[in-house]
Amino acid sequence: MNLFDILWLSYKGLISRKIIAILAIISVVIGVASVTTLVAFTQGVGQSILSVVESLGPKTILIIPSRGSLLTQATVATIESLPGVEAVYGVVSGFGTINVEGQPIDVTIIGINNLSAILGQVLLESGSTYPPITSPEAVIGSEVANPVPGVYFPVGSEITIQISRGNSVNLEVVGILSPSGANPLSNSETSIFIPLGEAMAILNKTSYNELIVEAQSVNDVNTIATIIEDIYGNQLNVVTVQQLINTVSTITSGFSFLLIAVASISLFVGAVGIMAIMLSRVYQRIREIGIMKTLGLTTRDVLLVFLAESGIIGLIGGIVGVLVGLVGTSFIDLLSAITSQSASSSSVSTNTGGFRGGGGFGRLGGASASSSSFFTFKPIISIEAILIALAVAIVVSLIAGIYPAWKASRLTAIDAIRRD
Repeated sequence: MNLFDILWLSYKGLISRKIIAILAIISVVIGVASVTTLVAFTQGVGQSILSVVESLGPKTILIIPSRGSLLTQATVATIESLPGVEAVYGVVSGFGTINVEGQPIDVTIIGINNLSAILGQVLLESGSTYPPITSPEAVIGSEVANPVPGVYFPVGSEITIQISRGNSVNLEVVGILSPSGANPLSNSETSIFIPLGEAMAILNKTSYNELIVEAQSVNDVNTIATIIEDIYGNQLNVVTVQQLINTVSTITSGFSFLLIAVASISLFVGAVGIMAIMLSRVYQRIREIGIMKTLGLTTRDVLLVFLAESGIIGLIGGIVGVLVGLVGTSFIDLLSAITSQSASSSSVSTNTGGFRGGGGFGRLGGASASSSSFFTFKPIISIEAILIALAVAIVVSLIAGIYPAWKASRLTAIDAIRRD
């Protein structure tokens, strides 16, 4: 028999019992759609996290003191003198609260002279950044600017931060950051950024919480990190952005593998269903198999006919499963985008009214800015993933159909007549 005859007999065999064939196809569709959707979302999450980390730049090195060690100006001077170092930025941080209509709200105070060193790309909703001099000026996150519904700190207003009991400080808002979601070094949404000298005075600190080192080129990064480790040993923890990227990649790959493995269980269940359905079809078609053998079909021909049926089930189920996965992924992505846009619109609407007196607060309608500051990502659907899903669906179906096909091919015409 030629290939066309085998496929035609397989097709006729499937449509002769449509309900059974449809159930087998649905079992494959569920598995393939689950795998396609999860692969798209895990790749999207991984890429989004990596883009956030990469925003710091490949020339960035992070230095954090070990327990009992301090980062002082002497440390900064030593690292600045190393070959290949372009700049060193000290960072101090602490906690405070702002009182909004009698409600205390926690904020993070971060002192640094160069915002781009810690944020990567500085996106301002309004205003500007502060100069690298000691002055009571602040760039605040979107949630700090709009801490509760109806309250807004505009550029030019004064914000009072309670540092400790009986100790507070007034800062002039010179800039408001756009909602930017995740950040590897700080939660910019709930942070107040001020000049380094001002932060050290306010927080009463004489050492830095961390240092951000910028290398002159990417090729100098590993050399600088090695030299710093040789000088300070275990006193400092030195982490490059590339190390962070490798760590994130490892974690997301493991997470992706776990999710895909869980989704693959449905494919396994589908394979068991195909095997059971194909076995039942063999017993239902004993007379037909006997006729095939009587007409001269060989054991190999019968085997290929039943294997082709399994392959067709896998192919149709795989194609439909991929389409269902694509539609489902697109729908969820669209719903997420609409939700994000709605939240952003609500946040923007709080910035468009008049302001009343009282510490620079604005009494406006709308939602809190916190509603728009969440981690966002876009699912990534690759051609490779689609082809792999289709191939897996067909292979799993063929494997599931091997035993039923072998069982059918072993029947002789006489055995078929007797059993019928």
